[in-house]
Amino acid sequence: MDETPVLESITLNQTELAMGVGDTYTLTATVSPAEAEVTLEWISANPDVVSVDTDGNLTAIAAGTTTVTVRSGEISASCNVTVSEEAPVVESIKVTPETAEVLINGTFQLTAEVTPADAAVEVKWRSSNEDIATVSEDGTVTGIAAGNVIVMAEAGGLTADCMVSVVGAPVESITLDNHELEMVEGDVITLHAEVMPENADNTTITWSSSDESIVTVSGAGTVTALRGGEAVITAKAGNVSDECHVTVEALPLAVGNFYYADGTWSSRYDSNRECIGIVFYVGDITATDKALAREHPGCTHGLVVSLFEAESGSYWQQNDVAYNNTAGSWVEANVTDYETITTDTLMGSNLNIPMGYNNSKAIEAFNAAPENSQWKVEAMEYVISYREDYPAPESSSDWYLGSAKEMSMLATGEYEGNIWDIRDPSSPVDVIETVNESIIQVPGACRVGTMGLDLSSPQVQFYWSSTELDKEYSFCMTAYNGQMPKALKSEGGFRLFTVRPILAF
Repeated sequence: MDETPVLESITLNQTELAMGVGDTYTLTATVSPAEAEVTLEWISANPDVVSVDTDGNLTAIAAGTTTVTVRSGEISASCNVTVSEEAPVVESIKVTPETAEVLINGTFQLTAEVTPADAAVEVKWRSSNEDIATVSEDGTVTGIAAGNVIVMAEAGGLTADCMVSVVGAPVESITLDNHELEMVEGDVITLHAEVMPENADNTTITWSSSDESIVTVSGAGTVTALRGGEAVITAKAGNVSDECHVTVEALPLAVGNFYYADGTWSSRYDSNRECIGIVFYVGDITATDKALAREHPGCTHGLVVSLFEAESGSYWQQNDVAYNNTAGSWVEANVTDYETITTDTLMGSNLNIPMGYNNSKAIEAFNAAPENSQWKVEAMEYVISYREDYPAPESSSDWYLGSAKEMSMLATGEYEGNIWDIRDPSSPVDVIETVNESIIQVPGACRVGTMGLDLSSPQVQFYWSSTELDKEYSFCMTAYNGQMPKALKSEGGFRLFTVRPILAF
Protein backbone atom coordinates (compact mmCIF):
# COMPACT_ATOMS: atom_id res chain seq x y z
CA MET A 1 0.00 0.00 0.00
CA ASP A 2 1.46 3.35 -1.12
CA GLU A 3 2.00 6.04 1.50
CA THR A 4 0.59 9.54 0.98
CA PRO A 5 3.43 11.93 -0.06
CA VAL A 6 4.57 14.32 2.65
CA LEU A 7 4.32 18.07 1.97
CA GLU A 8 7.76 19.57 1.31
CA SER A 9 7.07 23.18 0.33
CA ILE A 10 4.49 25.81 -0.54
CA THR A 11 5.07 28.66 -3.02
CA LEU A 12 2.91 31.64 -3.94
CA ASN A 13 2.50 33.20 -7.35
CA GLN A 14 3.42 36.60 -5.79
CA THR A 15 5.78 37.47 -2.96
CA GLU A 16 5.35 41.26 -3.29
CA LEU A 17 2.02 42.89 -4.15
CA ALA A 18 0.83 46.47 -4.64
CA MET A 19 -2.90 47.18 -4.32
CA GLY A 20 -5.22 50.14 -4.20
CA VAL A 21 -7.98 50.52 -1.63
CA GLY A 22 -10.93 48.46 -2.82
CA ASP A 23 -8.86 46.20 -5.09
CA THR A 24 -9.21 42.43 -5.01
CA TYR A 25 -6.65 39.82 -5.99
CA THR A 26 -6.35 36.04 -5.77
CA LEU A 27 -3.10 34.53 -4.53
CA THR A 28 -2.36 31.07 -5.91
CA ALA A 29 -0.55 28.52 -3.76
CA THR A 30 1.42 25.63 -5.28
CA VAL A 31 2.33 22.67 -3.10
CA SER A 32 5.20 20.24 -3.64
CA PRO A 33 4.89 17.39 -4.22
CA ALA A 34 1.64 18.03 -6.03
CA GLU A 35 0.21 14.72 -4.74
CA ALA A 36 0.51 15.79 -1.10
CA GLU A 37 -2.85 15.98 0.66
CA VAL A 38 -2.96 19.26 2.58
CA THR A 39 -5.39 21.71 4.10
CA LEU A 40 -4.29 25.30 3.53
CA GLU A 41 -4.86 28.06 6.06
CA TRP A 42 -4.75 31.70 4.94
CA ILE A 43 -3.86 34.47 7.41
CA SER A 44 -3.51 38.24 7.12
CA ALA A 45 -1.21 39.84 9.67
CA ASN A 46 -3.38 42.98 9.57
CA PRO A 47 -6.97 42.29 8.45
CA ASP A 48 -7.77 46.01 8.76
CA VAL A 49 -5.44 46.62 5.79
CA VAL A 50 -6.01 43.42 3.74
CA SER A 51 -8.49 40.64 4.35
CA VAL A 52 -8.12 37.12 2.93
CA ASP A 53 -10.65 34.31 2.68
CA THR A 54 -10.14 30.55 2.72
CA ASP A 55 -9.40 30.44 -1.02
CA GLY A 56 -6.68 33.10 -1.02
CA ASN A 57 -8.90 35.93 -2.25
CA LEU A 58 -7.51 39.28 -1.02
CA THR A 59 -9.43 42.52 -0.50
CA ALA A 60 -7.61 45.80 0.15
CA ILE A 61 -9.39 47.60 3.03
CA ALA A 62 -7.18 50.57 3.90
CA ALA A 63 -3.79 52.10 3.06
CA GLY A 64 -0.90 50.39 4.81
CA THR A 65 1.27 47.28 4.70
CA THR A 66 0.75 43.74 5.85
CA THR A 67 1.81 40.16 5.20
CA VAL A 68 -0.53 37.46 3.93
CA THR A 69 0.60 33.92 4.79
CA VAL A 70 -0.58 30.51 3.65
CA ARG A 71 0.42 27.50 5.73
CA SER A 72 -0.09 23.86 6.33
CA GLY A 73 1.32 22.66 9.60
CA GLU A 74 4.89 23.98 9.94
CA ILE A 75 5.31 24.78 6.23
CA SER A 76 4.29 28.20 4.93
CA ALA A 77 4.79 30.92 2.30
CA SER A 78 4.16 34.66 2.54
CA CYS A 79 3.42 37.69 0.39
CA ASN A 80 4.15 41.27 1.46
CA VAL A 81 1.26 43.54 0.49
CA THR A 82 1.33 47.34 0.19
CA VAL A 83 -2.00 49.14 -0.09
CA SER A 84 -2.22 52.70 -1.43
CA GLU A 85 -5.18 55.03 -1.69
CA GLU A 86 -5.12 54.61 -5.47
CA ALA A 87 -4.64 51.45 -7.50
CA PRO A 88 -1.18 50.97 -9.08
CA VAL A 89 -1.04 51.83 -12.77
CA VAL A 90 -0.17 49.03 -15.19
CA GLU A 91 2.66 50.24 -17.41
CA SER A 92 2.82 47.34 -19.85
CA ILE A 93 1.78 43.76 -20.51
CA LYS A 94 3.59 41.18 -22.63
CA VAL A 95 2.39 37.74 -23.75
CA THR A 96 4.95 34.96 -24.24
CA PRO A 97 5.31 33.54 -26.82
CA GLU A 98 4.00 36.01 -29.41
CA THR A 99 3.23 33.19 -31.86
CA ALA A 100 2.37 29.58 -31.11
CA GLU A 101 1.12 26.38 -32.68
CA VAL A 102 -1.20 23.90 -31.02
CA LEU A 103 -2.65 20.60 -32.21
CA ILE A 104 -6.34 20.00 -32.57
CA ASN A 105 -7.43 18.79 -29.10
CA GLY A 106 -3.96 19.73 -27.81
CA THR A 107 -3.05 22.41 -25.27
CA PHE A 108 -0.43 25.12 -25.03
CA GLN A 109 0.49 27.39 -22.11
CA LEU A 110 0.73 31.16 -22.55
CA THR A 111 2.09 33.50 -19.90
CA ALA A 112 1.47 37.21 -19.36
CA GLU A 113 4.08 39.50 -17.82
CA VAL A 114 2.68 42.66 -16.22
CA THR A 115 4.82 45.69 -15.37
CA PRO A 116 5.17 46.60 -12.55
CA ALA A 117 5.38 42.98 -11.48
CA ASP A 118 3.79 43.63 -8.08
CA ALA A 119 0.67 45.34 -9.47
CA ALA A 120 -2.41 43.62 -8.04
CA VAL A 121 -4.30 43.16 -11.29
CA GLU A 122 -6.05 40.13 -12.65
CA VAL A 123 -5.04 39.06 -16.14
CA LYS A 124 -8.08 38.25 -18.26
CA TRP A 125 -7.71 36.00 -21.30
CA ARG A 126 -9.89 35.95 -24.40
CA SER A 127 -9.92 34.12 -27.72
CA SER A 128 -10.98 35.94 -30.88
CA ASN A 129 -12.66 32.75 -32.16
CA GLU A 130 -13.57 30.01 -29.69
CA ASP A 131 -14.60 27.71 -32.57
CA ILE A 132 -10.87 27.49 -33.39
CA ALA A 133 -9.27 27.73 -29.93
CA THR A 134 -10.31 28.44 -26.36
CA VAL A 135 -8.24 29.88 -23.52
CA SER A 136 -8.65 29.28 -19.80
CA GLU A 137 -8.27 31.73 -16.91
CA ASP A 138 -4.61 30.76 -16.48
CA GLY A 139 -3.69 31.17 -20.17
CA THR A 140 -3.96 27.54 -21.28
CA VAL A 141 -4.93 27.39 -24.95
CA THR A 142 -6.85 24.40 -26.30
CA GLY A 143 -7.05 23.71 -30.03
CA ILE A 144 -10.56 23.05 -31.33
CA ALA A 145 -10.34 23.19 -35.14
CA ALA A 146 -7.74 24.01 -37.78
CA GLY A 147 -7.21 27.73 -38.35
CA ASN A 148 -5.65 30.87 -36.93
CA VAL A 149 -6.86 32.79 -33.89
CA ILE A 150 -5.69 35.67 -31.73
CA VAL A 151 -5.49 35.04 -27.99
CA MET A 152 -5.45 38.25 -25.96
CA ALA A 153 -4.45 39.06 -22.39
CA GLU A 154 -5.82 42.20 -20.69
CA ALA A 155 -4.69 43.84 -17.46
CA GLY A 156 -5.21 47.35 -16.20
CA GLY A 157 -6.71 48.49 -19.49
CA LEU A 158 -3.73 47.31 -21.55
CA THR A 159 -3.68 44.32 -23.90
CA ALA A 160 -1.15 42.02 -25.55
CA ASP A 161 -1.73 39.04 -27.79
CA CYS A 162 -0.44 35.84 -29.32
CA MET A 163 -1.19 34.59 -32.83
CA VAL A 164 -2.12 30.92 -32.44
CA SER A 165 -2.29 28.42 -35.29
CA VAL A 166 -4.34 25.29 -34.67
CA VAL A 167 -3.09 22.42 -36.84
CA GLY A 168 -3.54 18.73 -37.50
CA ALA A 169 -0.03 18.26 -38.92
CA PRO A 170 2.47 20.28 -36.85
CA VAL A 171 5.87 21.62 -37.86
CA GLU A 172 8.54 19.26 -36.55
CA SER A 173 11.71 21.18 -37.40
CA ILE A 174 13.13 24.31 -39.02
CA THR A 175 16.73 24.52 -40.20
CA LEU A 176 18.64 27.61 -41.35
CA ASP A 177 21.24 27.43 -44.11
CA ASN A 178 23.66 29.45 -41.93
CA HIS A 179 24.15 29.33 -38.18
CA GLU A 180 27.12 31.73 -38.01
CA LEU A 181 27.50 34.91 -40.06
CA GLU A 182 30.32 37.43 -40.15
CA MET A 183 29.23 40.69 -41.73
CA VAL A 184 30.63 44.16 -42.27
CA GLU A 185 28.55 47.21 -41.46
CA GLY A 186 26.28 47.80 -44.46
CA ASP A 187 26.27 44.18 -45.70
CA VAL A 188 22.99 42.54 -46.73
CA ILE A 189 22.61 38.74 -46.68
CA THR A 190 19.47 36.61 -47.05
CA LEU A 191 19.02 33.56 -44.82
CA HIS A 192 16.97 30.58 -46.02
CA ALA A 193 15.03 28.18 -43.80
CA GLU A 194 13.79 24.64 -44.47
CA VAL A 195 10.59 23.67 -42.66
CA MET A 196 9.74 19.99 -42.13
CA PRO A 197 7.59 18.13 -42.82
CA GLU A 198 6.70 19.76 -46.11
CA ASN A 199 3.01 18.90 -45.59
CA ALA A 200 2.79 20.71 -42.24
CA ASP A 201 -0.41 22.73 -41.95
CA ASN A 202 1.38 25.97 -41.03
CA THR A 203 4.80 26.60 -42.60
CA THR A 204 4.78 30.38 -42.09
CA ILE A 205 8.19 31.58 -40.84
CA THR A 206 8.51 34.43 -38.33
CA TRP A 207 11.89 36.21 -38.28
CA SER A 208 13.30 38.30 -35.44
CA SER A 209 16.55 39.95 -34.35
CA SER A 210 17.76 40.05 -30.76
CA ASP A 211 19.16 43.57 -31.32
CA GLU A 212 17.72 45.61 -34.17
CA SER A 213 20.25 48.38 -33.59
CA ILE A 214 22.94 45.94 -34.84
CA VAL A 215 21.12 43.86 -37.44
CA THR A 216 17.59 43.85 -38.79
CA VAL A 217 15.82 41.01 -40.57
CA SER A 218 12.92 41.24 -42.99
CA GLY A 219 9.97 38.90 -43.33
CA ALA A 220 11.85 37.19 -46.15
CA GLY A 221 14.94 36.54 -44.02
CA THR A 222 17.07 39.37 -45.41
CA VAL A 223 19.61 40.44 -42.79
CA THR A 224 21.03 43.99 -42.85
CA ALA A 225 24.09 44.86 -40.77
CA LEU A 226 23.72 48.34 -39.26
CA ARG A 227 26.64 48.72 -36.84
CA GLY A 228 29.33 46.77 -35.06
CA GLY A 229 28.29 44.19 -32.48
CA GLU A 230 26.67 40.80 -32.09
CA ALA A 231 23.05 39.69 -32.42
CA VAL A 232 21.00 36.54 -32.92
CA ILE A 233 18.57 36.05 -35.81
CA THR A 234 15.75 33.63 -34.98
CA ALA A 235 13.51 31.88 -37.49
CA LYS A 236 10.39 30.32 -35.98
CA ALA A 237 7.72 28.09 -37.52
CA GLY A 238 5.04 26.62 -35.33
CA ASN A 239 6.60 25.93 -31.94
CA VAL A 240 10.11 25.20 -33.21
CA SER A 241 12.91 27.61 -34.09
CA ASP A 242 16.50 27.85 -35.28
CA GLU A 243 19.12 30.56 -34.73
CA CYS A 244 21.93 32.27 -36.57
CA HIS A 245 24.58 34.15 -34.58
CA VAL A 246 25.69 37.29 -36.40
CA THR A 247 28.89 39.24 -35.77
CA VAL A 248 29.09 42.66 -37.41
CA GLU A 249 32.40 44.43 -37.95
CA ALA A 250 32.11 48.21 -37.73
CA LEU A 251 33.59 50.27 -40.51
CA PRO A 252 36.29 52.78 -39.48
CA LEU A 253 35.00 56.11 -38.17
CA ALA A 254 34.82 58.59 -41.06
CA VAL A 255 33.60 62.04 -42.03
CA GLY A 256 29.92 61.80 -42.90
CA ASN A 257 29.11 59.13 -40.29
CA PHE A 258 25.80 59.51 -38.47
CA TYR A 259 26.04 60.30 -34.74
CA TYR A 260 23.24 59.19 -32.40
CA ALA A 261 21.79 60.31 -29.08
CA ASP A 262 23.13 57.17 -27.39
CA GLY A 263 26.73 58.12 -28.25
CA THR A 264 27.13 55.59 -31.08
CA TRP A 265 27.73 56.21 -34.78
CA SER A 266 27.33 54.39 -38.08
CA SER A 267 28.18 54.83 -41.74
CA ARG A 268 24.57 54.08 -42.75
CA TYR A 269 21.60 56.04 -41.44
CA ASP A 270 19.62 54.04 -38.87
CA SER A 271 16.09 55.41 -38.51
CA ASN A 272 15.56 53.24 -35.41
CA ARG A 273 17.99 55.45 -33.48
CA GLU A 274 17.83 59.19 -32.85
CA CYS A 275 20.41 60.85 -35.07
CA ILE A 276 21.58 64.20 -33.62
CA GLY A 277 24.52 65.12 -35.83
CA ILE A 278 27.07 64.26 -38.50
CA VAL A 279 30.78 63.56 -38.00
CA PHE A 280 32.85 66.24 -39.78
CA TYR A 281 36.30 65.59 -38.31
CA VAL A 282 38.07 62.44 -37.13
CA GLY A 283 40.86 63.07 -34.64
CA ASP A 284 41.71 63.92 -31.03
CA ILE A 285 40.73 67.51 -30.15
CA THR A 286 41.85 66.98 -26.54
CA ALA A 287 45.39 67.30 -27.89
CA THR A 288 44.82 71.02 -28.52
CA ASP A 289 42.01 71.92 -26.12
CA LYS A 290 43.29 71.61 -22.55
CA ALA A 291 39.86 72.27 -21.03
CA LEU A 292 38.30 69.49 -23.10
CA ALA A 293 41.11 67.12 -22.12
CA ARG A 294 40.57 67.94 -18.44
CA GLU A 295 36.78 67.75 -18.34
CA HIS A 296 36.05 65.18 -21.09
CA PRO A 297 39.22 63.09 -21.53
CA GLY A 298 37.32 60.38 -23.40
CA CYS A 299 36.30 62.69 -26.26
CA THR A 300 39.15 61.65 -28.52
CA HIS A 301 37.28 60.43 -31.59
CA GLY A 302 36.39 63.62 -33.43
CA LEU A 303 33.81 66.37 -33.97
CA VAL A 304 30.11 66.35 -34.82
CA VAL A 305 28.06 69.16 -36.35
CA SER A 306 24.44 69.64 -35.29
CA LEU A 307 21.50 68.91 -37.59
CA PHE A 308 20.00 72.34 -36.97
CA GLU A 309 21.03 75.95 -36.48
CA ALA A 310 19.57 79.28 -35.37
CA GLU A 311 16.37 79.77 -37.34
CA SER A 312 16.84 83.54 -37.65
CA GLY A 313 19.75 85.91 -38.07
CA SER A 314 21.90 86.25 -34.98
CA TYR A 315 24.48 88.62 -33.55
CA TRP A 316 27.71 87.64 -31.87
CA GLN A 317 27.33 90.40 -29.28
CA GLN A 318 24.71 93.03 -30.11
CA ASN A 319 25.72 95.54 -27.42
CA ASP A 320 29.46 95.40 -28.08
CA VAL A 321 29.71 99.17 -28.58
CA ALA A 322 28.28 99.83 -25.13
CA TYR A 323 30.65 97.25 -23.62
CA ASN A 324 33.66 98.71 -25.49
CA ASN A 325 35.99 95.90 -24.50
CA THR A 326 36.80 92.29 -25.36
CA ALA A 327 35.16 89.36 -23.66
CA GLY A 328 38.63 87.83 -23.62
CA SER A 329 40.00 90.59 -21.36
CA TRP A 330 37.29 89.84 -18.80
CA VAL A 331 38.16 86.12 -19.02
CA GLU A 332 41.84 86.86 -18.45
CA ALA A 333 41.02 88.93 -15.36
CA ASN A 334 38.33 86.73 -13.83
CA VAL A 335 38.66 83.11 -15.00
CA THR A 336 41.48 80.74 -14.11
CA ASP A 337 40.23 77.45 -15.60
CA TYR A 338 39.96 78.60 -19.21
CA GLU A 339 42.20 80.44 -21.64
CA THR A 340 41.26 83.73 -23.28
CA ILE A 341 39.14 83.63 -26.42
CA THR A 342 40.90 86.63 -27.98
CA THR A 343 43.59 86.14 -30.61
CA ASP A 344 45.18 87.74 -33.67
CA THR A 345 45.47 86.67 -37.31
CA LEU A 346 49.03 85.31 -37.24
CA MET A 347 49.88 81.74 -38.18
CA GLY A 348 51.09 80.78 -34.71
CA SER A 349 48.10 82.24 -32.87
CA ASN A 350 45.06 80.54 -31.34
CA LEU A 351 43.18 81.36 -34.55
CA ASN A 352 44.54 78.11 -35.97
CA ILE A 353 44.02 75.95 -32.87
CA PRO A 354 40.86 73.82 -32.32
CA MET A 355 39.81 74.94 -28.82
CA GLY A 356 36.09 75.73 -29.08
CA TYR A 357 35.20 73.86 -25.90
CA ASN A 358 37.59 76.07 -23.93
CA ASN A 359 36.23 79.20 -25.60
CA SER A 360 32.61 78.22 -25.00
CA LYS A 361 33.18 77.59 -21.31
CA ALA A 362 35.00 80.93 -21.02
CA ILE A 363 32.10 82.71 -22.75
CA GLU A 364 29.60 80.94 -20.49
CA ALA A 365 31.45 82.34 -17.48
CA PHE A 366 31.41 85.81 -19.08
CA ASN A 367 27.67 85.62 -19.76
CA ALA A 368 26.90 84.37 -16.25
CA ALA A 369 28.59 87.32 -14.54
CA PRO A 370 26.01 89.95 -13.40
CA GLU A 371 28.18 92.81 -14.63
CA ASN A 372 27.93 91.42 -18.18
CA SER A 373 24.16 90.98 -18.28
CA GLN A 374 23.75 93.90 -20.72
CA TRP A 375 26.25 92.60 -23.29
CA LYS A 376 26.13 88.84 -23.28
CA VAL A 377 27.62 86.94 -26.19
CA GLU A 378 24.32 86.05 -27.85
CA ALA A 379 25.82 83.40 -30.12
CA MET A 380 26.64 81.34 -27.01
CA GLU A 381 23.16 81.83 -25.57
CA TYR A 382 21.72 80.06 -28.60
CA VAL A 383 24.06 77.10 -28.04
CA ILE A 384 22.93 76.86 -24.41
CA SER A 385 19.32 76.80 -25.57
CA TYR A 386 20.18 74.18 -28.19
CA ARG A 387 21.51 71.87 -25.47
CA GLU A 388 18.08 71.81 -23.86
CA ASP A 389 16.24 71.17 -27.12
CA TYR A 390 18.61 68.49 -28.45
CA PRO A 391 20.30 66.69 -25.53
CA ALA A 392 23.72 65.22 -26.29
CA PRO A 393 24.96 61.94 -24.77
CA GLU A 394 26.97 62.03 -21.55
CA SER A 395 29.90 60.48 -23.40
CA SER A 396 30.24 63.68 -25.45
CA SER A 397 31.38 67.20 -24.57
CA ASP A 398 27.83 68.50 -25.11
CA TRP A 399 27.17 71.17 -27.72
CA TYR A 400 29.47 74.17 -27.89
CA LEU A 401 30.33 77.10 -30.17
CA GLY A 402 33.21 75.99 -32.37
CA SER A 403 36.44 77.97 -32.47
CA ALA A 404 37.51 79.64 -35.70
CA LYS A 405 39.69 76.66 -36.57
CA GLU A 406 36.94 74.10 -35.89
CA MET A 407 34.38 76.00 -37.95
CA SER A 408 36.89 76.24 -40.81
CA MET A 409 37.45 72.47 -40.52
CA LEU A 410 33.72 72.03 -41.11
CA ALA A 411 34.31 73.37 -44.63
CA THR A 412 37.84 72.45 -45.63
CA GLY A 413 38.96 69.76 -43.24
CA GLU A 414 42.48 69.96 -41.82
CA TYR A 415 43.76 72.99 -43.77
CA GLU A 416 47.50 73.19 -43.12
CA GLY A 417 47.98 76.91 -43.75
CA ASN A 418 46.72 79.96 -41.89
CA ILE A 419 42.93 79.96 -42.14
CA TRP A 420 43.07 83.76 -42.21
CA ASP A 421 44.78 83.46 -45.61
CA ILE A 422 42.08 81.34 -47.26
CA ARG A 423 40.95 83.62 -50.07
CA ASP A 424 40.44 81.49 -53.16
CA PRO A 425 36.69 81.36 -53.89
CA SER A 426 37.23 77.99 -55.55
CA SER A 427 38.78 76.41 -52.46
CA PRO A 428 37.43 72.89 -52.01
CA VAL A 429 34.68 72.36 -49.45
CA ASP A 430 34.77 68.58 -49.53
CA VAL A 431 33.81 68.26 -45.88
CA ILE A 432 30.63 70.31 -46.24
CA GLU A 433 29.68 68.32 -49.32
CA THR A 434 30.23 64.99 -47.53
CA VAL A 435 28.36 66.17 -44.43
CA ASN A 436 25.42 67.41 -46.49
CA GLU A 437 25.20 64.08 -48.34
CA SER A 438 24.50 62.51 -44.95
CA ILE A 439 22.32 65.33 -43.59
CA ILE A 440 19.81 65.06 -46.44
CA GLN A 441 19.13 61.46 -45.35
CA VAL A 442 17.88 62.63 -41.93
CA PRO A 443 14.24 63.80 -42.12
CA GLY A 444 13.88 67.51 -41.33
CA ALA A 445 17.60 68.20 -40.90
CA CYS A 446 19.12 71.48 -42.17
CA ARG A 447 21.95 71.40 -44.73
CA VAL A 448 25.17 73.16 -43.82
CA GLY A 449 26.12 76.39 -45.45
CA THR A 450 23.79 77.40 -48.22
CA MET A 451 20.27 77.93 -46.90
CA GLY A 452 19.23 74.87 -48.87
CA LEU A 453 20.68 76.26 -52.10
CA ASP A 454 23.26 74.63 -54.34
CA LEU A 455 26.80 74.88 -52.95
CA SER A 456 27.85 76.97 -55.97
CA SER A 457 25.37 79.69 -55.03
CA PRO A 458 26.94 83.00 -53.92
CA GLN A 459 24.23 83.36 -51.26
CA VAL A 460 25.99 81.37 -48.57
CA GLN A 461 25.84 81.55 -44.81
CA PHE A 462 28.35 82.85 -42.28
CA TYR A 463 28.77 80.81 -39.10
CA TRP A 464 29.86 82.59 -35.94
CA SER A 465 32.82 81.11 -34.06
CA SER A 466 33.79 81.44 -30.40
CA THR A 467 37.07 83.16 -31.34
CA GLU A 468 37.33 86.91 -30.81
CA LEU A 469 39.67 89.36 -32.61
CA ASP A 470 39.20 92.61 -30.67
CA LYS A 471 36.48 94.73 -29.06
CA GLU A 472 34.73 95.24 -32.41
CA TYR A 473 35.29 92.04 -34.35
CA SER A 474 34.97 88.28 -33.94
CA PHE A 475 35.58 85.57 -36.52
CA CYS A 476 32.96 83.87 -38.64
CA MET A 477 33.28 81.03 -41.17
CA THR A 478 32.36 81.55 -44.81
CA ALA A 479 30.59 78.36 -45.81
CA TYR A 480 31.53 78.99 -49.44
CA ASN A 481 35.24 78.19 -48.97
CA GLY A 482 36.02 77.89 -45.25
CA GLN A 483 37.62 81.32 -45.03
CA MET A 484 37.54 82.88 -41.54
CA PRO A 485 37.06 86.64 -42.04
CA LYS A 486 36.46 89.06 -39.21
CA ALA A 487 32.95 90.44 -38.79
CA LEU A 488 31.51 93.17 -36.61
CA LYS A 489 30.11 91.57 -33.49
CA SER A 490 26.83 93.42 -33.98
CA GLU A 491 26.77 92.58 -37.67
CA GLY A 492 24.11 90.11 -38.64
CA GLY A 493 20.55 90.16 -37.45
CA PHE A 494 19.61 88.68 -40.78
CA ARG A 495 19.54 85.10 -42.02
CA LEU A 496 23.05 84.90 -43.48
CA PHE A 497 24.69 85.18 -40.04
CA THR A 498 23.82 82.20 -37.85
CA VAL A 499 25.05 79.69 -35.26
CA ARG A 500 25.71 75.99 -35.81
CA PRO A 501 26.64 74.07 -32.62
CA ILE A 502 29.25 71.29 -32.63
CA LEU A 503 30.44 68.73 -30.07
CA ALA A 504 33.45 66.52 -29.40
CA PHE A 505 32.96 62.79 -28.81
